[in-house]
Amino acid sequence: METQKTSKNPFHRISNLDLTSGNLFWKLGIFAFPIALTTILQLLYSTVDLASVHFWGSGENAASAISGNQALINLVVILFVSVSIGANVAIGNALGAKQQSHAQRVLHTSLIFALFSGIVVGIAGYFATPALLDLIGIEPLFEEDATTYMQIYFIGLPLLMVYDFGAQINRAIGDSTTPFLILLISGLLNVLFDFLFVYYAKWNVRGVAWATVISEGVSAVFIVLTFFLQKKRFVHLSWKEMRVDPKSLTEILKIGLPAGLQGFFFALPNTFIQSALYQIGAGNTDLENGAIAANSINNYYYAFCEATSSATMAITAINYGAHNRENIKKAFWYGLLWCVITHVIYSILIATCYRPMLSLFVNYENDAAIEAGKQRLWLVGFSYILDCAMDVMSGSMKGCRHTMAPAIITAVTCTGVRILMIETMILRIDAMRTVLWLYSVYPISWVFACVADVIAMPRIWKKEFHRMGEEKTAMNG
Repeated sequence: METQKTSKNPFHRISNLDLTSGNLFWKLGIFAFPIALTTILQLLYSTVDLASVHFWGSGENAASAISGNQALINLVVILFVSVSIGANVAIGNALGAKQQSHAQRVLHTSLIFALFSGIVVGIAGYFATPALLDLIGIEPLFEEDATTYMQIYFIGLPLLMVYDFGAQINRAIGDSTTPFLILLISGLLNVLFDFLFVYYAKWNVRGVAWATVISEGVSAVFIVLTFFLQKKRFVHLSWKEMRVDPKSLTEILKIGLPAGLQGFFFALPNTFIQSALYQIGAGNTDLENGAIAANSINNYYYAFCEATSSATMAITAINYGAHNRENIKKAFWYGLLWCVITHVIYSILIATCYRPMLSLFVNYENDAAIEAGKQRLWLVGFSYILDCAMDVMSGSMKGCRHTMAPAIITAVTCTGVRILMIETMILRIDAMRTVLWLYSVYPISWVFACVADVIAMPRIWKKEFHRMGEEKTAMNG
């Protein structure tokens, strides 16, 4: 195997972290930060999309048409995009075990699968858009713009899939910086095209949708080029090796499909929540716009939760392949500690600055929308530490190649508990038909999920650590 050379270049060091040695607390933070920035950039560009149609297009209703169907888009897309976790874990394990040829096969298989599955799902989603929007009972006022945006979004899905798979593979080999820099470049183009398409061309929602597709195309091309051009890395693309390896595809799907199902189960109740919001606030656009604005803000903090979970998973996967039990434990505890640090900072921000933050999405003087947004922002935001802890435990289990347990836990708690509360209590009992009660389903379900994870994760560790010990004994014997 060709080893990676040590470089004095600080950027090279940050983008090629050794996640098996050294101070893993700081390395986890350094590794997670670009992942969080990548998600935040995606959210910022979405915010620019919303602001573009808000100020240059047809106003608040157009912005709500875009943000209001995000839960539905995520539901459809996340099932397939989350399969990329299979590629991340498989290559991370191979890196820890120093199996470069296997990692090469996984790389080529992953990107081919990403492209063709993205085409299939994109075509299906385009034609299914009207039916999907009917499922959440979208406000008639938003329907035309929501349909336009969603259909164009599905056109760009193959490009999104290629970028996400490429980003996960980069992270698997200790590089979370390259995907961030690529998104930074493509996102700036997204902002430019928002301005051109909405302000000058007056395309409104259609303009921001096409700007998104173009930026996704740029990010997909760049992420693929990095694998072709950087031939000294642990994995790289070669036209001669460009084929689907059945065994590698089976491994990717075996690990990735449960992770995709977990993402699906996590996103599914959000469509019920969005539909319930439309029912609770029927005709009250201030309530709906305020709640949607709060969700957009909370998503920024979730970027740090998700990044910490991804970093925990990547470090766990590499050390799982290297049979380093102590580092697997450290990754988990350090991940939790970073969750606490970021949660304290976020709690202070939303407690003191909620009004100016919400006014990025609704008018500052609109007290009704601000109040509705504050209720959701505080209720969900202050309890997000539970979600972050759940994600870190899930990341640890996934890194050990156990993706089914987190999927089942998510299905029972985040899906089952939330939908049960909405359908049997919140929409049935008049006193509970409020935004506050609606969004209480988040922290309540997180409590159940954390309890289940606390039970499952030590059992998985015990099983895998015992297996590692037996394999080490066999090798030494």
